[in-house]
Amino acid sequence: MGIVLTAYNNGNCNGMPYASMKIEGTRCEFYPNGNCNGIHIWSMRKTGRCTEVYSRPGQNGFPFNYFQYIGPGRFGGRSGGVQFYPNGNGNGMPVYFFSFRGDNAVEFYPNGNGGGMPEAYFEKRGRMVTYYPNGNGNGMPICAINGANDVRDAIELVFYLFIPQGRRLCPG
Repeated sequence: MGIVLTAYNNGNCNGMPYASMKIEGTRCEFYPNGNCNGIHIWSMRKTGRCTEVYSRPGQNGFPFNYFQYIGPGRFGGRSGGVQFYPNGNGNGMPVYFFSFRGDNAVEFYPNGNGGGMPEAYFEKRGRMVTYYPNGNGNGMPICAINGANDVRDAIELVFYLFIPQGRRLCPG
């Protein structure tokens, strides 16, 4: 069956789930409910270096958005990161940046290179990824995603559902 990520509008994975994403190998499907039933509204293809986001189910046509994974170095920091491109091929300037802080934490920057102050923070504890609307992980988390084996599995779901700059429930 793969991995099923379930998103909640609170920081403790209690109550009714908000959305879900099923990851099987390199293929991902997003469902606007919490149980991966019904028709998924968009698809993704994840590889070791990128995630391509398709605005239609089944990964048909040209990708709409693009997340590029980068290794440690100048823009990737000590642990690497993910750059978001609003086009489907990773050309041009990245718009947003996710910086890995070790294996269990990610900082979100509203620019393409990780400069300045992070705007959001999410971290993994056990199989739960919690999202904080500040850049340091202090205070109360405002949402949580259950079922993650790796914090990197939840980046796209967190982006589209909860980060204000993300396109809520829809890529593009």
